[in-house]
Amino acid sequence: MHPLHFSLLSPSSPCPSTLSLRPASLPSHPLFRSFNFNPSSSASVCASGAGALAPPPAISREPVEANSVAETGENETGGMDKYREVGTISTVHGVKGEVKVVSSTDFPEVRFGKPGKRWLRTRDGGKESIKEIDLIKGRCNPGQNSWIISLRGINSIEEANNIVGSALLIGSDDRPELHEGEFYTPDLVGMRVILKETGMLVGTVVSVMNTKGNDILQVKPNLIGREEEDSSNSQILIPFVEEIVTEVDMERQEMQITPPKGLLELNSRSTVGSSKERRLMEWKQKKKSQQRLATAKKILNDMEQTHVLDALRLAPKAQKTTLAKQIASIDFRLFQHALNNLDKHINGLSEDMEKNFSLLLKNAMKISHENLLGKESERNKFHHEMREKGLDLLSNSKAAIVLMINEKNKIGNSSEIDDDLRNSLSDIGEHLMGSQGRPFVMITATHQVETLQKYLRDNSYFGMDHQKVWVLEEGRLPVFSMTSDQSGSKVLFKSPFELLEAPIGPGGDLSLLSFQKILDAFYQMGIEYLQVCSLDDKSSIGNPLFFGYVSSLDAGVGIKVYNGNVGDGTCFDMIISMKHMNKISRDAKKLGFYAVAEKHRYVEKTSEGWVDVSPEASNLRRLHFPVYGLLNTCSLDDICFMNVLK
Repeated sequence: MHPLHFSLLSPSSPCPSTLSLRPASLPSHPLFRSFNFNPSSSASVCASGAGALAPPPAISREPVEANSVAETGENETGGMDKYREVGTISTVHGVKGEVKVVSSTDFPEVRFGKPGKRWLRTRDGGKESIKEIDLIKGRCNPGQNSWIISLRGINSIEEANNIVGSALLIGSDDRPELHEGEFYTPDLVGMRVILKETGMLVGTVVSVMNTKGNDILQVKPNLIGREEEDSSNSQILIPFVEEIVTEVDMERQEMQITPPKGLLELNSRSTVGSSKERRLMEWKQKKKSQQRLATAKKILNDMEQTHVLDALRLAPKAQKTTLAKQIASIDFRLFQHALNNLDKHINGLSEDMEKNFSLLLKNAMKISHENLLGKESERNKFHHEMREKGLDLLSNSKAAIVLMINEKNKIGNSSEIDDDLRNSLSDIGEHLMGSQGRPFVMITATHQVETLQKYLRDNSYFGMDHQKVWVLEEGRLPVFSMTSDQSGSKVLFKSPFELLEAPIGPGGDLSLLSFQKILDAFYQMGIEYLQVCSLDDKSSIGNPLFFGYVSSLDAGVGIKVYNGNVGDGTCFDMIISMKHMNKISRDAKKLGFYAVAEKHRYVEKTSEGWVDVSPEASNLRRLHFPVYGLLNTCSLDDICFMNVLK
């Protein structure tokens, strides 16, 4: 990564001359009017005519042939990706066949003043055609954004009139060498935008706007975890100036920004639409939040948890907002399902489930560890066919990976990843390297999210498409106490106006994919299977034989175990069809769970205020939805086992 310089080539500058510029200023877009932005830098740039100012100094943006349809490949004419537009022939000049060209390039003296091969794109009767032509000479037309050029074979007014309106093209590989700190706009599009102070992913550059002030990056925000309305036409506008964009790393495809206070917040409330549309969107967001909170309050009242509502009513303003968000984020489908079925809670795998596993294991596909890794599968035709089927799913991006980092892999509260976890992630990275089209989801504890995001960025997402990589916080549910006769329960507080919560477990965490709209994205991508696994040495991430086996049987769920040992659900490796994932999201009330007895310190509101409570017995309950609880949503005919012998 290198720092950027102040060299800037002015767009559409027909007659280069050097001027000393004013300090950079923000454009007149209403989004930026509230900022007092006045860097004291200056630079030498190209300008148009005497006294006309080019864009103010900024990080060197891409010198680009602007407005070129061919750059996107969207044109009726085949092979348009071979050309780029640099100008448009506007009028005839004189009587000898000369024409005026309106420039759309940062290199007018090269494109219109240097003789050589060019191409003309013309329309005749609605059909478009491209023909090669030689530029003989050209000169700048002072005071106007145009050049006067002579083309071979165009020698009269009549011939010149025939090409008026045509576009002048160059070869797409004709790119002048750039100086240090200069960039081509297409190279910036697709870059990750990172907040330098925290390492947070802000979003992805989707285009660059050229304004009379600074160039503006149009950034598609990272919307995971935001409200649905936020994603509607949402866009972040970031001035491309050195004071904000401090570093650009072409190799890692990311840039770091240090935005002025309030810029991102103002952007997040703004769209390109009118102020009326923005106010309507803000109103809808507020209304939806209020409705969700109102629904949650009604459910808590029906569940006789009025002490939580009392705390919300009495909380100071800051704590009230935090507690309201905590209440509104509770997955009441799972919470009510669990509380209504506490009499059926289990401390391990249920007896019925153990019997089912025993039956399924008898019919499981048995395979050696070497065969699973493909070391001997070529000798077995059946294994070879399944492997090829799995490779087809993976290579055509019809499979996604969901990796769950459980307690034994936790990072801790530091900002560093421990050696065991780093080695595990490195192994995964080597396997996933180059699988750009395959979606990848990691679910982990709240305090680990930023560390993992930074680790992925530092390793360039291991070659994956960063827009298809998600790092999600694990789900959490309230911890509650039981009455002495086990007939009632009470949600507890960790501290005044803060609920005591615990991780929901991997079975419940899969509901996050639906809540975060990730399942919807998978459907749009054409994903057919999800591999859901823990981070351990027994998980075969992206193993084609495993995928091929499940797909060949058209199973809803495939489970891989070693030496017939199902375990306690802490370590697991499963493949779930998207059809069955849809069923799980609809039948959340069928998920199996444990009500784990534990002992926690908590606080309680009394007539004398908040008091600490340190129970002597394990009279509290933490709800845990194990991954094998998913099997309650399907029949035995939908499940297959792979038993790896090692």
